[in-house]
This record gives sequence, structure tokens and C-alpha cells, in this order.
Amino acid sequence: MNPSLQIMAAQVDPGLFDLPWDTPIAEWPEDIIAALPRGISRHTVRFVYLGERIIAVKEIGERVAYREYEMLRDLGRHDAPAVEPVAIVTGRSTADGEPLSDALVTEHLVFSLPYRAIFGQHQRQDSVRRLIDALSVLMVRLHLLGFYWGDVSLSNTLFRRDAGEFAAYLVDAETGELYPSLTTGKREYDIDVARTNIIGELMDLQAGEILQMDVDAIEVGDTFVQRYNE
Repeated sequence: MNPSLQIMAAQVDPGLFDLPWDTPIAEWPEDIIAALPRGISRHTVRFVYLGERIIAVKEIGERVAYREYEMLRDLGRHDAPAVEPVAIVTGRSTADGEPLSDALVTEHLVFSLPYRAIFGQHQRQDSVRRLIDALSVLMVRLHLLGFYWGDVSLSNTLFRRDAGEFAAYLVDAETGELYPSLTTGKREYDIDVARTNIIGELMDLQAGEILQMDVDAIEVGDTFVQRYNE
């Protein structure tokens, strides 16, 4: 084992030490990879079997990894709808000594799906409404906690069925900040970013023929703002 490898966690699962940290996670063997749908991410992410559990491993810079880990822990203490942080892995390198990116490990949210997977299964306008409703509820809950997201989007959210509707969970807190309460400016900025990203993501789905062309992406973005304010 690489002597410089360090795993920081509130409670370390010994199985973490057995993972091939000396290899980029894009090259990890298929027998430990869980074939689950992944959302779009600026980082390399893999779902990995860890005993009876499934974890998400994201390659990321050390400073950002620590910041996001602590932010997710803070959100967990507030009982926020967000993924649970497991560990930070630093000091990674190949067998030849080439440095590798550090990693943030989070718990896989069981039965959750990224928005693209949902639209791939259900090309219905009603699915759009239910996801927008779920995201607006998530935004309200996070803002009431004083959380400023900074990069709100469908891509940074996971969705899970809940009594015929969807419940939304924050999955990426890289840009997030937690305050005693949010200023009007930060809240409105979050809402505007969400609207812009939603419109762009739905248009991207339409360009890929994953979403029906008769869905008005701009109207959906405006609906998100309306539902949030309601």
C-alpha cells in the first residue's frame, strides 16, 4: 500500500483500504463497479461496491474535497436532503509514483436517479413538472437552512420516487456556502442560476431526442421560479 495514502472519515470502513487507489478511477476493474446511471459531472465519478454498500467516488482537488466533505456534514447535521459524505482520500499515486487526484467518497442514495435517466424512461411532460416541483421544494428547504448553492441545476441533483411524485436531493456542494440566513441577493442569484441551468439542460435533452420537442424549456424555467415563490 502507498505509505502516503490517507483516508479521513468520521468512521473509516476498512474496505476502503482495499480499493485500487493507485489507479485512476476511470480504469478501476469492472468487478467492483456498480452499473448505475450517472449524471453529468465535471469530475470523474464511479459507483463502487464496498461490501454490501455502494459508494460514489469522485476525483477532485484536495482543497475542494475537504470543503465539500465538511459542507455535506454540516447539511447532514441540519437534516438537509443531501448525499452523505463517507471519506476523503488523499496522497494517491500510481505504482510508479505519479500523483493522482484526491477523491471524495459519498454514500450512494439508494433508489435515486439523475434527471437524464428519468427522462430516458419517461418522455412525458408530467415528468418535467414533477422534477421541477421536487427541485423547487429542495431549494426552499436549503434556503431556509441558510444554504447558498451557487450552482443549482438538475445535473447537481438526484431524484427519488416519493408517493407518486419525486423527492430531490443535493449531490454536489462544491460551490455551496452555509449562513445563519440568506440575503435576498444570494437567494435571488440562486433562483436565477437555477432557471438558466434548467432551460439549458432541457434544451440539451431535446437536442439529444431524449425529451419531446413540444416541451417549452423557457416556460419550464419560469415555472420553477413561480413554484419556488409559491
